[in-house]
Amino acid sequence: MKGPLRPPPAGFSPESTIRIDREGRFWHDGQPVTHPGLARALASWVDIDESTGRFILRNTVNWCCVQVDDAPLVVVSCRPTESGFHGSLTDGSVEPVDLGTLWLGEGDVPYCLVREGRIPARFSQQAAFSLLEHAEPVGDEFFVLGRRLSRKRGEG
Repeated sequence: MKGPLRPPPAGFSPESTIRIDREGRFWHDGQPVTHPGLARALASWVDIDESTGRFILRNTVNWCCVQVDDAPLVVVSCRPTESGFHGSLTDGSVEPVDLGTLWLGEGDVPYCLVREGRIPARFSQQAAFSLLEHAEPVGDEFFVLGRRLSRKRGEG
């Protein structure tokens, strides 16, 4: 996506004390990041280190590893369109929901892959209700616009 990661400067570690909780909220040194603009910027920097599979925050200047409690991004709202759904993410961006990547996690919470199928996103309760009101039960399974919702990632 943005090319290989540069090694950190001598004497510095890529580790950080930044954490993303289950609801997509950022924390630094155990304190919540309360500034909305900073929280959106941090969410826009979420990426994955392809060589390690770890989640990172990456901007044009630097990068660092980040601890993630669940999925690093949250679909905060979901609305139907003529061809499927659009989801608004924690960074303020809007993108089509790829129904082929949908799965149900613990507690039947929906997840999908975003950012060109690279990053998992957990649906907020509001977004989940908007999506699942279009789900049709067939036996013990659910289908959204004809696509089966898997109980495991990658089986949809």
